[in-house]
Amino acid sequence: MVITGPPIAEKGEKLLSNTCNIEHTKPYLEPSKLAKKLRNEKVDALLVRMGKITREVIKASPNLKVIAKHGTGVDNIDVGAATELKIPVLIAALANYESVAEHTLGLMFALAKDIPKLDNRIREGYWDKPDYRGIELFKKTLGLIGFGRIGRCVRELIASLQMKVLVYDPFLKSNEILPDVTRVEKLEELLKSADIISLHCNLTEQTRHLIDENELKLMKKTAWLINTSRGEVVNEEALIAALKEGEIAAAGIDTFYKEPPKCINLLSNAGKTVLTPHIAGITEESFERMGVDSAKNILTILEGKKPDREYVVNPEVFKGY
Repeated sequence: MVITGPPIAEKGEKLLSNTCNIEHTKPYLEPSKLAKKLRNEKVDALLVRMGKITREVIKASPNLKVIAKHGTGVDNIDVGAATELKIPVLIAALANYESVAEHTLGLMFALAKDIPKLDNRIREGYWDKPDYRGIELFKKTLGLIGFGRIGRCVRELIASLQMKVLVYDPFLKSNEILPDVTRVEKLEELLKSADIISLHCNLTEQTRHLIDENELKLMKKTAWLINTSRGEVVNEEALIAALKEGEIAAAGIDTFYKEPPKCINLLSNAGKTVLTPHIAGITEESFERMGVDSAKNILTILEGKKPDREYVVNPEVFKGY
């Protein structure tokens, strides 16, 4: 089997090594080179950490039986191609939602208290106390776009701040709404009302550039945008323009249109920002859970068993779901 990138957690590697010969590729290996490797070695399992898994990659090995994601986002995997070939795509569904939720809150506090900027300033010898004014999160309005495990966890974490929580999620069932949360039917309503907007939706054709020039203009000029979902949910050029022109006040960004981003200075210099390198879901605890869950997902398929439904992205490859 092949892991695209560096080793997973030791417990996960040990689980796999009992059954599989493991090989690692360089991070973000080009699809053509990855396909060649899978073809030459007739790989039967692929664990995806970094890089694009295209149709060419998926078709390369006739022995490929399973693709497991070291995490939950599968926008870098051609799920359609895998489904056509009857190859299950599995995710570590329960591994890192707490970590992403905590990071979301961390970005909010970093913006509210200007922590990165003040840290740099005091290291350079400046003492900005006389003129400094931070912002409280207490009783602000938080807009959550997407209300799955991560969005719900964010709501739980901010409970003591007494924030008003608005939710936009067209796939949410009526019985999934909590009593202290207000559901809005239209995205525009949330954009106009929220002080902080946090993205927690998957990247699909429907959510690509969900936040674009028009949506940014609907936001309050004092509002912040937090993105720990996927970079392409936001039109990055429109975000840069909105920050430059004062259409919104700040942004906390963990995911980017291109990763690693080539021109990060365009965003970092556009206005008040806190930026992290797509690590919201990576903690010591979640890294171990992702490794173990990904390994178990692979072994389940190789042993001829059917995985739990919540781990399966394309259940149509199985009978009985």
